[in-house]
Amino acid sequence: MTEKDSAKGGKAQIHNIRAAKTVAETVKTTLGPMGMDKMMVDGGGNVIVTNDGATILRELDVSHPGGKMIAEVARTQESLCYDGTTSTVVLSGQLLGNSEMLFEKGLHPNVICRGYHEAAQMAVKYLADEVAQDSQDRDRLVHVAKTAITGKTLETALDAVAELCVSAVEKAGDAESVKVVSFPGGSLEDSYLYNGVIVNKDFVLEGENKTWGPMLLINTGLETEKAEDNVQVQLDAKSYQSFKGASKADLISSAKHIVNNLTHGGVVFVRDGVSDTVCSHLKKNGIMVVRRMPESVMRSLSRLSGIEIVQTPEEIEDVAEVSITRKRRNDVWYLFVGSEEENEEATLVLHGATTHTLEEVERGFDDALGVVSLVMKSGQFVVGGGNAYVRMATHLRQHAASVGGRAQMAIESFADALEVIPATIAENAGHDPLDTILAMRHEILQGRVAVGPDVTEGGVRDLLADGVVEPVALVRQAVLSASEVTNAILRIDDIVARRPVQ
Repeated sequence: MTEKDSAKGGKAQIHNIRAAKTVAETVKTTLGPMGMDKMMVDGGGNVIVTNDGATILRELDVSHPGGKMIAEVARTQESLCYDGTTSTVVLSGQLLGNSEMLFEKGLHPNVICRGYHEAAQMAVKYLADEVAQDSQDRDRLVHVAKTAITGKTLETALDAVAELCVSAVEKAGDAESVKVVSFPGGSLEDSYLYNGVIVNKDFVLEGENKTWGPMLLINTGLETEKAEDNVQVQLDAKSYQSFKGASKADLISSAKHIVNNLTHGGVVFVRDGVSDTVCSHLKKNGIMVVRRMPESVMRSLSRLSGIEIVQTPEEIEDVAEVSITRKRRNDVWYLFVGSEEENEEATLVLHGATTHTLEEVERGFDDALGVVSLVMKSGQFVVGGGNAYVRMATHLRQHAASVGGRAQMAIESFADALEVIPATIAENAGHDPLDTILAMRHEILQGRVAVGPDVTEGGVRDLLADGVVEPVALVRQAVLSASEVTNAILRIDDIVARRPVQ
């Protein structure tokens, strides 16, 4: 094994720390309402302009294993909390940087890990017990959405977008159930919430631009089943004609079952393909067909209409009255399916000047929808702008002495790292980070616990009064994730080359 194959002891840890810090520094300038954007260009000349940490790290070409671990923790943060990826990565980088200084003071990695773990547990407990606030107020949800949107493309229509986000989550129940459709053209202010389902499909048989009528949902195909690959069947001419006749008779029978239920015309949505024979028969009876429907959309249509998806036309029992409007956008036909009945199906229709703009708008909406959903579920929030991090840091410093020993140094180091969030927000706004942190500490100790960086004038201000709030879960997960990935990296004392996978 050569020196290239292995990096041992402290050298391995330093390599990993510096790689992770490099990744953190890449996204650090995007944090906060005054954060900068990154332009990302691939080999094909495709361009992404964004300040979304998750997107940057997803598109970033990270080769070092330590850097990859930091990128992975960002993906975890995004999947669980929708937002806060940049904060998690920046905090991870600061914790690792502080651990490097603890190495120089003679602390063993295991001592640092134990101290960091204890500090993280103390911090999130204090967060839940003392920092978190309860609220089911709709205005508070709007403020949560505004906080997530601030500093992004969506900020140009802040009030309207925040209201849209809250209305969409209220309608759908959670962020995952909100469908989003983007249409280039117009402006962000033209975006709206459609009470129904939108799909990029068109009628097999051209129909009216708008129709009210009965609808059926069939979870199968209405065509002759194809034989499996490499299967050969030999038939004489008479047997072949009999086979074709039987197949055609079955299709006609299925079509008749549909017609019997849609006696005055209507629309049938089909999961798979539909043969020309069936289409022709349905057309004669004023029935339009929409085929090859995604399963998820079929389920949405079922919830929208209140009817079950049947496996075969022979099982049809109920039909639903719906409104279907055909609209063409950029040479693509879309069907807008709505119902007069109260339902939980809603689709966000987004407009933007360009495709690049729309991509960033969608990312911003995803974040805002997610954080609104988190607060709606838990009923808890914290003051944003890094306020919760400074309050946790203050608590850790006050109680570090009770731990004693070298672990105390690790806890104090953890507390210092927590303050990197508001410090970075202030720095990205062009203000002195140290002055901001010192002012926040002073105000919090004086009982004015809702302060945070004033990104406009400098210094600090009451962020709760300004409506700068975020989910408790976002901050909690950021602290725990950063602590865990830091400890995982610190425990690596050797980097060795793997044998190739056979």
